[in-house]
Amino acid sequence: MSTQTSAASTRLEQQQTGSLSTASSSTGSDYYPPSAVAARVRPQLGNAARKVTTKIAAASGDNEVQNNAKADDGDDEDVDSEPESGNVERRSDAVSQQLSNQNLEPNQPQSQPNQQQRRYNRISMIIFYGREALCVLALILTTYASIQNSPPRISKAPPPAPFFSRGSLVHDWPSGALGPTQTRVSQSELSLVFYYAPWCAESQHARSVYEHVARLYYREAHFAAINCWQPGGECRLQYSKVQSWPVLMAYQPNGMAVQFHGAWTNSALARFVQSLIEPIHRMTGPGDLMSFMTGKDAVVVAFLDAELDRRQYSRFYQTSLKWLEKDPFQEVAFGVVTGESVGAFGVEEVPTIQLYLWNETIQYHGNTSWTTPEVTAWINKHIQVVSMWIAPPGSSKSASLAPYLAQGPVLFLFSPRSLYGPSSDAYMMLRQLGMQYYNCRGDLWVQEMATKYIAEQRRVSAELYGQLREECNAMLKRHPAQDGEDEAAAANEHGCGKSSAISVSFVSVLNSSKFAEGKQKQNVADQNGYCDIECDARFFECGGVAEDRGGCAVARAKRKHSGLYGEGGRSDEETRKPVSSMLDSEQDYRGPKLLRRFHARRECELLRLNELDHSEVFFREKENEEDVGAYLDLVKGLSCKYNKTLTFLGMDSALYHAFAERLGVDVLNEPNQSVAIIVDHEDESSYLLRRNITLASMARLVHGFYNRTYGRFRRSSNVSFANTHSFNMDELRKESRRMVDAKRSELEAQQRTAEAASQNKEESASQEQQQQQQQDGKGASKKRDDSAQI
Repeated sequence: MSTQTSAASTRLEQQQTGSLSTASSSTGSDYYPPSAVAARVRPQLGNAARKVTTKIAAASGDNEVQNNAKADDGDDEDVDSEPESGNVERRSDAVSQQLSNQNLEPNQPQSQPNQQQRRYNRISMIIFYGREALCVLALILTTYASIQNSPPRISKAPPPAPFFSRGSLVHDWPSGALGPTQTRVSQSELSLVFYYAPWCAESQHARSVYEHVARLYYREAHFAAINCWQPGGECRLQYSKVQSWPVLMAYQPNGMAVQFHGAWTNSALARFVQSLIEPIHRMTGPGDLMSFMTGKDAVVVAFLDAELDRRQYSRFYQTSLKWLEKDPFQEVAFGVVTGESVGAFGVEEVPTIQLYLWNETIQYHGNTSWTTPEVTAWINKHIQVVSMWIAPPGSSKSASLAPYLAQGPVLFLFSPRSLYGPSSDAYMMLRQLGMQYYNCRGDLWVQEMATKYIAEQRRVSAELYGQLREECNAMLKRHPAQDGEDEAAAANEHGCGKSSAISVSFVSVLNSSKFAEGKQKQNVADQNGYCDIECDARFFECGGVAEDRGGCAVARAKRKHSGLYGEGGRSDEETRKPVSSMLDSEQDYRGPKLLRRFHARRECELLRLNELDHSEVFFREKENEEDVGAYLDLVKGLSCKYNKTLTFLGMDSALYHAFAERLGVDVLNEPNQSVAIIVDHEDESSYLLRRNITLASMARLVHGFYNRTYGRFRRSSNVSFANTHSFNMDELRKESRRMVDAKRSELEAQQRTAEAASQNKEESASQEQQQQQQQDGKGASKKRDDSAQI
């Protein structure tokens, strides 16, 4: 590049010199000396050469040459102050154009690859840095995701606190430990475990119910409670999929577990525990079966040989326990018949199971294994009832009632349900009506069951209830040590031929064989043993030996009774007897004598609770038996005469009174808190029984409903109920305004309090400031006085 530039400059100088010499020779008149010409032309030639050099460098991209050229231009501008000649400039431009055309044309192909190379380098750099940026961004996102997926940091859970009160009969494990409870369950004959969550409102409500039942049955069962919500506890780790709390489970040492599905009330849970304690009843004759059939929906009886069929008995016992999950109140009773009593029922083969329904008897034809699922499925398949108690759960009340209403009209009988007692008089009356309604064939057995047996059982139950109340009033007023003396007095008063009002089925089981022996040996001289057992106990039915009262009287006169505590009433000969380590009837708490006393007091305690709940209600018929039978004949077989089949349902008015109130009836203010109403979902109508609840009035209600002679019940919109709340838009607006006003007044009160507090704070601050100023003034005056003294 420098060689070309110098060559071009040399040629330019030669041309300029030649042109100047030509011009001077042509003029001829003016002559300039060579030194003057050189001094004048040299700056111009230098400027032209620098311009050419600058253009060439610009074309080739040589920055250094351009800068040098510019610097030289600056220097020459200072030196050259004279104007350039126009001819010289034009010639220099022509020369530079010619040189650029001659010398730069070969270099143009070299500049294009340089530009492409720079563009490629630029793109490569962008791609490289883009990759780096993407890698850094991916690293940042991965780190952020790993931080977000890490377990959240939570504070440590507070230490567990006891859920039950101090001194409770419930063994509480607030830490959620399962080991101690499992050990105790394996050692106890019956254990109940209450799984709870401390924050759950249902658990808090059920706590008092559970403690109440524990105080009643702490001798028969072990009561435990486990906190299944404590973080890190064994219970929460093992039972993490439980949907709701609380959960009550009953366990036996053999591993049998039964869950409670009833309502959390004192009477319901007490009835469930009583059913667990006595799931099977011993039957010695058809009379026992009849008493259960009059008060229960169905009876399942197993006929066994006690020595040969132990495995079948164990399976049947487990089935009766597992059935309590579906029927916690034993509306389907389970019984067992053994020994020679089997022949009294007309059963020829053992072992066998029979299901006694209201209109037929079904025999189990399965295998001899009698597994719990098989027997349970067989009962569910064949059971049919004429009426039933319905207890809708808290979360699916509508789903429980909808199937019955979809089938046809429903007769609802709202009445208090007695769960402390064996049966309810209102429900037995409903079963009477249902049996006649479904008796399409006119079966005499069903008709006698409805009109005679159940009616007689209702009358006897009312009488026994009154007798039990009188005996319990006397029993609860005395000390337990006087029970023995009162037993003797009661035996003398009632005589050997009367039966007690207190039903103790297990005493009948213990003395059933002795009773049979006593009947066979009543003419033998040694009768005192039999009379001591039966007449002393008060819980008996002497039957054939009732005529021989002299032997019993003599035996009672010879024997002197003693109390449960102390030795009052004992003779000197008895007190002089040597003390033995063997337990007698007065010391063995599992003996029949103490068991009778304990059971009698238990019955009185349940009677007291029953009266506190006002659940035992008896309905007396105002008409005579003939009129009642005539009214029952009006409804006999109506289920087959009309296309609308009526369903008979009973509901506890104390627990489900809201249903009746939604229908327009304030059942809690009705006589005996009982009301009967027919709801026809298809016709969207209801028919209310406006008379007192009796069997005859209910029969007239059903007959009038089918004959269209009974008027419809029209609900008044002005009726208000104290126990339920109806939806009203005006009331909602009033309540909303009231709540808004209350909130506004609360905020205003808080604001006034805050303003008063701030004002007091300002006043106190100003007072403190004034006091500080006074102190400062006193200090300044003191200083002035001191300075004046000095």
